[in-house]
Amino acid sequence: MKMKNSRTRNISALVLMTIVALVITSCQKTDISQPGIISDNNLSGSEAKLQWPIVPDSLQVPLGNKLILHAFATGVQIYQVTQSATDPDVYTWVFVAPSATLYYDAGKQFTVGTHYLGPTWETNSGSTVVGSAKVKSVQDVTAVPWLLLTAVSNGPTGFFKKVNYIQRVNTIGGLAPTTGADADHVGQQDSIAYIAEYYFYQPK
Repeated sequence: MKMKNSRTRNISALVLMTIVALVITSCQKTDISQPGIISDNNLSGSEAKLQWPIVPDSLQVPLGNKLILHAFATGVQIYQVTQSATDPDVYTWVFVAPSATLYYDAGKQFTVGTHYLGPTWETNSGSTVVGSAKVKSVQDVTAVPWLLLTAVSNGPTGFFKKVNYIQRVNTIGGLAPTTGADADHVGQQDSIAYIAEYYFYQPK
């Protein structure tokens, strides 16, 4: 009986060691610093596998730039009821800011960073870029428009420090509410779910 128990423990230990080895190998293959999180160092060099999106001519990034990141975003577009500055009887939902998580993959297994007021994009390592919309293109009347943005501010270090163009494409949802903007709700905010894909470029 003791021999059987000892053999069982040995088999269990072997199985555990095999599982640990597989987990380590898996992490090495996905090249991440932590499960579910990708750092700036891991992002560097990934552009070799990227393809530029198919977009209208107005949203094309000029030649002389290279695509360095394709991120998948899931989050909300935040709006607030605001009284018109020119007509006190008019109240509208005004865009405030995005709030989204950026993912490295369409399956949303690995995070790249976040997207928030600015609009700002920030990697998990703290590198940032702030953009300004240059061109808008409505591809779906039920979703926020596709955008071509130019960088107006970059953090001093990290993956986004040289980003000069950003595209927002393949959007779903995110449009402002169509009701509820009135004097009784001034200042009220509403968060509307959206998804999108962001492409980041920098000079070659």
